[in-house]
Amino acid sequence: MARQKLMVGTYGEISCFKLKSGTWHARARCCDVDGVVRQYRKNGETKNKARANLKAFFVEHTGTFGDGALAPDNTVQDLLDLWFEKMEKAEGGPSAETLGYYRSHVRWVLDRDKTEQPLGAYQLRHVRPVIIQAALDSAGVSPDLRKRIRSVLVRAFNMAIFHEAINGNPATAVPSVPVPRNKKKPVPVKDLDAVRVAIREWASAEKRNGPKSVDLPDIVEMLIATGMRIGELLALRWSDIELTPPPERRDHEGWFPWLMVNGQITSKGKRVDYGKTHAAIRPIALPDWAAALLRRRKVAQTPNDLDAVFITRNGTWHFPTIVQGRLRHIRLLDDYADLAALQDVSPHSFRRTVATEIDEVYDAEAAMNQLGHTSKAVTERHYINRRLVVPDYRAATDRLAPGPETSDGPTPGL
Repeated sequence: MARQKLMVGTYGEISCFKLKSGTWHARARCCDVDGVVRQYRKNGETKNKARANLKAFFVEHTGTFGDGALAPDNTVQDLLDLWFEKMEKAEGGPSAETLGYYRSHVRWVLDRDKTEQPLGAYQLRHVRPVIIQAALDSAGVSPDLRKRIRSVLVRAFNMAIFHEAINGNPATAVPSVPVPRNKKKPVPVKDLDAVRVAIREWASAEKRNGPKSVDLPDIVEMLIATGMRIGELLALRWSDIELTPPPERRDHEGWFPWLMVNGQITSKGKRVDYGKTHAAIRPIALPDWAAALLRRRKVAQTPNDLDAVFITRNGTWHFPTIVQGRLRHIRLLDDYADLAALQDVSPHSFRRTVATEIDEVYDAEAAMNQLGHTSKAVTERHYINRRLVVPDYRAATDRLAPGPETSDGPTPGL
């Protein structure tokens, strides 16, 4: 008699036998979702336990395991390792620096020293939204970091779905915590000179002990002149700048000094030939005062092997984090406690100042181009601090005034 054909998702008769080791072995055939019948086995200390283990497996079994890259019994750590490996090789994927940030983010839910409910050892089949939420809650991270961790997990679990290791994404069901929308303000133009003086005083060691920080004032001036990201500015080379017209344009009245943003310095101090976005590689016109600063600097600077405009005493690129840390130190000094404009100053503060001024003189699209954004909405939402302007449309609304016959008395306010 022919063996009865199994329906998809069902299993046949379970047979059990005792092994030489004394444990029991249970096995049965199961028809997976791809229509292929496969045999599965489970062991147990007794016959009933072996049978129960096999039945429990069939309850959680999701069918075929796709291309074999991931399976339900792989751990969350396995999943993230594979996801990062694929992201490193993906064309047009996140940069190495961005992936480094992602790795540092997810450690908050993987490492036992950061959360009481680490996710790393959980098998994919056992991960539920409440388990992820417990790991996040136990880590005690900020709403912004929680949002970033959840985003990485969503993308990683989506890959697990693609490889048929799970049927649904448990991370998408984890409630997201609203991130406070505190729009950071630019440095007001009227306060720029006071901020400049404070930075120069600190850099010249007038307000502290220790060596001078000779580059910091010029770095700040160039941030104000261009609105560049700090990593972009520190990656600037003399070959990226045109301070004098080339021979073919020497008599051209429309020539002006300019530079080309051609890369960035990562948080680890390495220069790379790409930007944060595809719009980051861009030309920027230089105001005359910034061009004069660069000419003066080029004459005074000893040529270096990196062709760097800003270089450390050791002949290396400046770290963006070092510059950020120096500005943070200055604004915490008691000497400048009364200078309100300095209290929130960071390299990005000057970027917002530039965006706001360009928006006022030109428009938001011009600010977007200067800053190297891919979307005008990003520029408007996060960088431009527009003054309140009350539009005067009364010529239209005055025509809607009630007629004399509808007026019951004197006009209010007259």
